[in-house]
Amino acid sequence: MKKVLITLITLALSASVVAAPQAQSPTAAALSFYRALKEKHYVEGFRHSVYRGAVEGLSAAELQELEPDFARTFAEIPDRITPQGEQVTGDTATVTLKFADAEEPQSVALIHVGGEWLVGDQAALAEVKQQGRAYFFNARIFANEDEAVNQLQHIIGHQYLYAQHYQGRYATLADLIRLGGVPKDIETGVINGYRYAMTVSADKSSFTVSAVPVVYGKSGRLSFYADINGVRAQDLKGQPASVSAPLFQTK
Repeated sequence: MKKVLITLITLALSASVVAAPQAQSPTAAALSFYRALKEKHYVEGFRHSVYRGAVEGLSAAELQELEPDFARTFAEIPDRITPQGEQVTGDTATVTLKFADAEEPQSVALIHVGGEWLVGDQAALAEVKQQGRAYFFNARIFANEDEAVNQLQHIIGHQYLYAQHYQGRYATLADLIRLGGVPKDIETGVINGYRYAMTVSADKSSFTVSAVPVVYGKSGRLSFYADINGVRAQDLKGQPASVSAPLFQTK
């Protein structure tokens, strides 16, 4: 009986070793990453990447707050992703994937960390380690601030062209929307986490535009002010900026 038990235990241990899941290849990890994000399983998807530390530990409320950003970012992932090869060099790998009907395949970088292949690189991993759970919130802020600068520069450019055609007079916001100079969404005053307001002088010889974060520290930190001379920016804890703010410097 003792020999039988020993034999059964040995067989069971052998079976468990054989059945143990194998670590994913770089290609499998990349496919798991994109498929999970496509299916809106964001936490699962990011666990196949260097961004896992940015989502693990987030509360349900925090994940819900970030979900619209994730949905917008990953909405274009197609249903069909075809692997076209992988190249492994030490602890780094490059996987080539063909996304649906895209003309050119895409190269995806991965690194080997803790016995797993993760989508991303060492630089991104270092940022995530430094910022932790704040990473995606910071990324949202930077994206919103960049969008605000682009929007304000866009307005300045169209005001410059308008003034050339109308003897130095500047357009109202309604004029710019009507002429297609700015998106119609700006009528609501809010675009991508920033609240915009434009003022045009009575004689239309000057204009100013302000953009402040809707929720300071979450949708943005910098407040912006713009006129024909350029864009100014300052961290004013959500209060409007003025012409005394420093000129915005591209990072």
